[in-house]
Amino acid sequence: MDALFILSNSPGELSGWMGPVTREVAKRSPGLPVTAVTLPCPYASGREAQCARAMPGVEEALSLRAAMGRAGGGGKKLILQLGGDPMYGCALSMKLRAPWMIYSARPRWRGRVSHYFIPDEGARRRFEAAGVAAERYSVVGNLILDSLPEDAAAAPSELRGRCGSGGEELISFMPGSRPFEYELGFGFYSECARILRRAYPRWQAIFPVAPTVDEATLRAGLDKTGLAWRGGERVEEVVIDDGYSVPLVREGQYSAIAASSLAVAFPGTNNLQIAALGVPLFMIAPLNQAQNIPLDGLPGAIPSDAPGLGRLKKRLVFWYNAREKFVSLPNRIAGQGLLPERRELMTPESACRYIGELIESPERRSEIVRGYGSLDLRRGAAERIAERLCRYFDA
Repeated sequence: MDALFILSNSPGELSGWMGPVTREVAKRSPGLPVTAVTLPCPYASGREAQCARAMPGVEEALSLRAAMGRAGGGGKKLILQLGGDPMYGCALSMKLRAPWMIYSARPRWRGRVSHYFIPDEGARRRFEAAGVAAERYSVVGNLILDSLPEDAAAAPSELRGRCGSGGEELISFMPGSRPFEYELGFGFYSECARILRRAYPRWQAIFPVAPTVDEATLRAGLDKTGLAWRGGERVEEVVIDDGYSVPLVREGQYSAIAASSLAVAFPGTNNLQIAALGVPLFMIAPLNQAQNIPLDGLPGAIPSDAPGLGRLKKRLVFWYNAREKFVSLPNRIAGQGLLPERRELMTPESACRYIGELIESPERRSEIVRGYGSLDLRRGAAERIAERLCRYFDA
């Protein structure tokens, strides 16, 4: 039996990359079995497999170890890697004796990869400079853009009425999709919402929630900060004070963001999604607990709970931070500061000083949105990738 294995790792890649591709594959080849393979990753939420099983066309979701046991059997096999360490895709390719395609901006593992799907012209120049033959790669565009529903910005007034009084301006606080982010992120942003509500009563805060957020971890974070919440099996709103609460948006998250006059987010996939929705974004990266921030490669194996090693990891995080000119995806893609980003030791009070400046300056918010015009925000990457994948099985 034919089989397509799609590998991915963390929440952003799962929802921003794998979801759009499985949807397009299901449209083109409804009978093609798709196996989602979750990879080891320091950013994982623990709910990747559960979310992958709900995607169109996905027949099963396996760990890498389980997928490695699938050797043998008839039919064609193909591996597509969407995020994660390439060594995992290489290992599975060798085990299954199957071609390996990868979505990447860099020409790594050239001796093993059958075909590269690359996001933009900047990546193309990188591949050309590395001497990769043109037939071995395709410029498909940025997959993240296909993760947005096409009608996400269709009815902003309806969303404003649902989340506020209709006369209020919405501000979306994005607590993130990785456990280390949202465990404390809801508490941090709740305090921001409290401060801003007193200073700017016409602004209503909302929390769009990523589908990979684990409910127990969310509640544990709220308990740590002493915040009350309302809801049944899941948290529906966080109680701030004086009868004011912040709703958690569980359905129609992108529409809620699109209805907002400002978004505040940690670095991640949602930064480019927010830009594509035309919403001014302020990116923050509080470094107060830098030792808990996951790192790639060998530094990621350093335990943060050991006193000496925790201090080492904290220094590494600050060192990496100082090396990077930009962290937010729109800024990195453009190579310039389209939107403001702050990466520093930060309190809710200091964050609100920056946020307040944006609230008080519609001109600055408009300038941010105009800057998005320098980005290529066209959709279609998932369709182009799916077309080549299905062509392989149809040949």
